[in-house]
Amino acid sequence: MSTMNHSLFRTQQQRLFQLAKAKRISALELQSTVEKLCEAMAEMIQCERVSVWVFDQEGPALNAVNVYHGTHSKGEVLHKEQFPYYFSLLQGTRVLSISDVSSDERVGELYPHYFKEAGNIRSMIDAPIVMANGVIGVICCETSRQTEWGKLDESLAGSFADLIAFLFDSIQQQELEKRLEHLAYYDQLTSLPNLNLFYKEADSRIEKGHYSVCYIEIDQLHQMVDALGYDSGDLIVKKIAERFNRMLKNGEFLAKADQAHFVFLTDRVNIEERIHQIQFLLTTPFKVNNYDVAASFSFGISQSGCSAKERLQTAQIALNRGKELSSRNSLTYFTDEMKDTSRDHFEIEMNLRKGLELNQFTLYYQPQIKASTGMVSGFEALVRWNHPEIGLVAPDVFIPLAESTGFIVPLGEWIIEQSIRKMSELEQTGAENIMISVNISPRQFIHENLPEMIFRTLALYNVAPSRLCLEITESVAMEENTLVIERLNLFSEKGIRLSIDDFGTGFSAFVYLQDYPVHEIKIDREFIKVLTDNKKSKALVKTIIDLAGNLELSVIAEGVETPAQLDLLRELGCDYFQGYLISRPLPSDELEKWMNQFEY
Repeated sequence: MSTMNHSLFRTQQQRLFQLAKAKRISALELQSTVEKLCEAMAEMIQCERVSVWVFDQEGPALNAVNVYHGTHSKGEVLHKEQFPYYFSLLQGTRVLSISDVSSDERVGELYPHYFKEAGNIRSMIDAPIVMANGVIGVICCETSRQTEWGKLDESLAGSFADLIAFLFDSIQQQELEKRLEHLAYYDQLTSLPNLNLFYKEADSRIEKGHYSVCYIEIDQLHQMVDALGYDSGDLIVKKIAERFNRMLKNGEFLAKADQAHFVFLTDRVNIEERIHQIQFLLTTPFKVNNYDVAASFSFGISQSGCSAKERLQTAQIALNRGKELSSRNSLTYFTDEMKDTSRDHFEIEMNLRKGLELNQFTLYYQPQIKASTGMVSGFEALVRWNHPEIGLVAPDVFIPLAESTGFIVPLGEWIIEQSIRKMSELEQTGAENIMISVNISPRQFIHENLPEMIFRTLALYNVAPSRLCLEITESVAMEENTLVIERLNLFSEKGIRLSIDDFGTGFSAFVYLQDYPVHEIKIDREFIKVLTDNKKSKALVKTIIDLAGNLELSVIAEGVETPAQLDLLRELGCDYFQGYLISRPLPSDELEKWMNQFEY
């Protein structure tokens, strides 16, 4: 290229760049920018027709984004099956420069039909549009005059293709940025703002006005998912989100926190009235896959905290406190006392794992007696935590925390292993027909490793499965969950005894007991406490014992503390009992001595 041509090329190239980079092009402005570039290119290399084509993502075809031929048009299509050789040329060519299309074999497929329809084209320069992912299209400069193209023309065509690639790349980057921003600030299932956007929006509002933060939970969503399936669960959440979003008023903001939780920001003075409005509207049943779904919701409400994050944390504390008292439809306001309690719980949580590592947990065993013989039938393993600084931590404090944090799984495995080990030691001392009962939490019962862990430990200590009794809560046993039913059947088939703990406090569904492989029910201590003084309690206990007998289930009463309670239980036909009347829970090293001295 001569010095003059080189200078001209730079001038013309700069003109194209100025058009392309005049401003940050948006997707809406792309078409008009491409049209201007096509007009400028036609003027610079003196051709009548300039067009931009891109490959169809759906198949092997080129679609015209813009065709400039005096006026602008688009929509033409070239199919690869008609022009395979031309399509192959685009993959390895920088510029395809042809002075006479009628005699050049490279475009023989296009001659004469395409060139005639395009305006009796005689000469052409094509340049592939190349991006990081390969050739994505082509620019075509065509004229009805036979023209000997020079290096300047070819260089300009290549630059034109590069500029189009630059524009497309810019649009892709903007779209990617928008997608990333949407991912960063919006929930993908519901399209609601997520916590990132909530913090950003709520912080600015809290600085200027009086706002309450509500942390809202869809009650028992996982049960609905278990019953209807994951897809239906997603649909439930989407429908709730849509309904909630429609009822927002000026000054309110809604965000999705996680699968079962929303965050609601409102400046309403009468917050309780507003929450009741929302509860009423949200709880109206709706259809999901031909099922009528009526969801309930629990609310934690807070006005405490200088930032959105602090206010949300205190609302979460309020919700958790409310859920401890009622699993559904709770409405709880945050108080400073809750924060102190939460701090104590947090310290306990942090020490749980350390406690297991440092052997701070120990098992106590409470004897169980067979009513008809007065002989020891077994022991219930009860865990205790002796913290070096706090002292003895009650199970009703650390067990719920262990359950909520997931620590109940390793702790439960330790309890099972220690209990089976103790059973092995008792057998070696000559104890016969003795069982060990172990409480299994709901979270641990459905853990995938539980069956393998139990069977492996029984084999390790050479203890028969029939010597182990698993106590599960009534709510777990009665849950119509495929995994729960499979677990119950598996343990029963292997010879492990299954007991329903605290029977009578939950569902009390005998209709389920006749179908499930349960061997024993344990009457809750609250009924035993008032057994001799309360006629209703006596009638209920008698009913439980009679129905259990009809179903060939054993009955054990816990919390027996007086001879009068024991006499009445024996009269009613109770099979087994345990309580302080016989013995307090005993340390492991005192069991053998107690058994040798025990007299009924």
